[in-house]
Amino acid sequence: MPDDSTPPVTYNGVPVPKPYPYADSPAFPTTIGTITQGMPLHACMGLNSCAGSDRFGTSPTPEGAPSPNACAGQGYCSTTTDHSCHVQNSCRNQGGCGLYGTGEEMNQPGYNDCKSLGSCATPINAERFSANGPNRGKSVWARARKVFEEQVWPDLRQKLLEKQAKGEIPADQPLPETLGRAPAPFAFTGPTYLWMTDGNTERSNAHACGNSGMSGAGGCV
Repeated sequence: MPDDSTPPVTYNGVPVPKPYPYADSPAFPTTIGTITQGMPLHACMGLNSCAGSDRFGTSPTPEGAPSPNACAGQGYCSTTTDHSCHVQNSCRNQGGCGLYGTGEEMNQPGYNDCKSLGSCATPINAERFSANGPNRGKSVWARARKVFEEQVWPDLRQKLLEKQAKGEIPADQPLPETLGRAPAPFAFTGPTYLWMTDGNTERSNAHACGNSGMSGAGGCV
């Protein structure tokens, strides 16, 4: 019989729910799969350009199932190299946001101009909220998704179509006009800390900096 005296695993002081709520979702991919040629990197879930361009890429899930990413905006998590804090991003559109940076930076998560101009860590866990600017106190991921829908994708799609015409992207790579919804059960929140850490056991998967509820990550890694 189980030892009921054993303290439950906790997440920020709250017991991890049982049954585990993400049992039907693919496990958080700790490594980035093979990305379709010519697809830009991005900062988090639901910000991908199309099939084959999310964290799974064209690779199978950790459980061995085919890549679950069906289309633009429906992908799982970031493809940029994971980083833990402000200005550590490698290129444009690869900065998260929330704990550090200016109000202007925090209002444009996943939409920075260049290397080291991104604010805060990737991936953007659902618990993170902006500490400054117009989005102060609100979800960073939800703001990143809105920025992607309204500002990033229309221009990015046109540029990708031009690259496709030049043969820099496979001719059979679809580039739809509209974005799909981020995968359930994360469609309105982004990737949760609980999912990214596999029930709070793999804490190194969550790369946000800060040990308060601001980042939701519990520490710098």
